[in-house]
Amino acid sequence: MSNSTGNNALPPYSHELDWPEGLEPYRIIDETGSQSEPYEHYKWMRKNAPVLRVKHEDSDVWMISRFEDVRNALRKPKLFRSQVHEVQPLAFLTLMDNADHTRLRTVVAAAFTPKNISATEDLIREIAAERLDAMIASRGGEVIENFARPLTMAMISSIVKIPIDDIDQVSFWADQMFTYFARIARNAPGLPNDEQHARDFFKYLNENLRRLYDEGSQSVGGNIARSWLDDGALTEQEATELCGFVFVSGFETTARLIAGAFRELHYNPSLLGRLRNEPDAPARFVEELVRMRGPVHRVVRRTTEDTEMQGIPIPAGSTLRLLIASANRDESVWPHANEFDIDRKADGHFGFGYGIHTCLGAPLARLETLVTTQLLGQKVASITFDHELDIVYLKGNSMIVGPETLRVDLVPSK
Repeated sequence: MSNSTGNNALPPYSHELDWPEGLEPYRIIDETGSQSEPYEHYKWMRKNAPVLRVKHEDSDVWMISRFEDVRNALRKPKLFRSQVHEVQPLAFLTLMDNADHTRLRTVVAAAFTPKNISATEDLIREIAAERLDAMIASRGGEVIENFARPLTMAMISSIVKIPIDDIDQVSFWADQMFTYFARIARNAPGLPNDEQHARDFFKYLNENLRRLYDEGSQSVGGNIARSWLDDGALTEQEATELCGFVFVSGFETTARLIAGAFRELHYNPSLLGRLRNEPDAPARFVEELVRMRGPVHRVVRRTTEDTEMQGIPIPAGSTLRLLIASANRDESVWPHANEFDIDRKADGHFGFGYGIHTCLGAPLARLETLVTTQLLGQKVASITFDHELDIVYLKGNSMIVGPETLRVDLVPSK
């Protein structure tokens, strides 16, 4: 990677390229759902347009699809900044750089170490087993609503200490806040009242933080409250929005990842037996799942100076989307990368981010998915669904890809 733009001409836009039959030109926002499973787009881009220029409103956005280019950008946070807006829209860790990122992350990081998260395993197993048993008794059901979301939301609620009695209202607000965040920070489509609902959620979280402070709670929420009210390490706004970020990050992506586990056991039914009989198979399954079906498909960066990728000049101030899900399927790194193989060495992927922006909740997401995988191996003989009727994909989002709903049929083990 060079810091000189040279004399190279800018490449054509995505919509000007000759895409293969069946693939619409890659767009910033997937409003039609044609990019709901964008892996064929990524494969073509890696080969033909690894630095893809996409026209968006009054500025270009660059899509970076190869592993090496994504890694190089992630390794240079001074050249490729996470803070893409001059004025920070929300106190979310994914939007921050350097001192502010470190200051906020330090407040919550201790709760998400592997050692501390391992203490939650019994509760995860209890909730997951109860939810899975109910689905098995019904011979199946919708995975997100009946299993993945209740499990992940219950766990992050217990860690942050958001009252479970309010969970339906909180779930609605959290969805609205995520939509609002995606709209103002990632140019995704919004909803008519998403900002007002997000502000209602922040008001609720603020009141909850004050309650946790008064109670002397040792939860993540309590620590955020003390960092605001005692130490002054956080402003009131930062404390409130950080709490919202930790909560939503704690269930939204992991629920999609868990749904991916159900999918792969439908596509590869023989793996259920391996999960049941090989003690180390569940952990290898989870790591390959994160590589191949990680729900976060892209991270956004902004260049601080003129640079170059693959011989293409990228001006200072440009917005880039590093397609980590494409990088995770780069055939130059993982042969037969579009095949799910729990025997491959899957480490080195970007499914949980990289460097200073490695996902804070990765230990929790891994454990929740591991426990789910173990229970599926123990309790289920087969997982099936109709690909045309039973799966509906998210669309329109600028960051997360995966099932919005997934209905499965389950046959219990004898």
